[in-house]
Amino acid sequence: MSEHDLKTAILTELELSLQEVSPDFMLIPRQKGFSIDSEHRVVDLVFYHRNMQCMIPVYLKFGELQNDDIEWMQVNLRTLLKYKMRQGDEKPIGFILCVQDNKEHVELVALEQSKGFISKNLIEFPLKQIFISKLHDAVLQARKPLVHGEVYGRT
Repeated sequence: MSEHDLKTAILTELELSLQEVSPDFMLIPRQKGFSIDSEHRVVDLVFYHRNMQCMIPVYLKFGELQNDDIEWMQVNLRTLLKYKMRQGDEKPIGFILCVQDNKEHVELVALEQSKGFISKNLIEFPLKQIFISKLHDAVLQARKPLVHGEVYGRT
């Protein structure tokens, strides 16, 4: 299985498992491209969370988190804030999901710290914990076919 196939399998598993956790996660079309200057990267998943009323772009990368990954996500958040936010929406929050060897890391990226309920009670602990748990499960599920030599498919 190539890195591209593994990434696709992880994203598929993550997409399904997050929507199973809560119907509040609504998926916006996959692989939303953002071009900034000469750099083009893809936001792998974009969710809209109905209860929180905000967009949540998700970027999956293999390897260590770099400062430019965080800066790039902040640019994406500012772009969503400026062009895609609707009246009544909260500011978007982003997640960078890093997979390296046999460990995963989830980084929450926000434009600024919110002092209200959403930041303290939904984002900082439970939402990040959900992404950590679901990323780990998705990686395990996606790697199963590698062990058995199968083509990825959720059962």
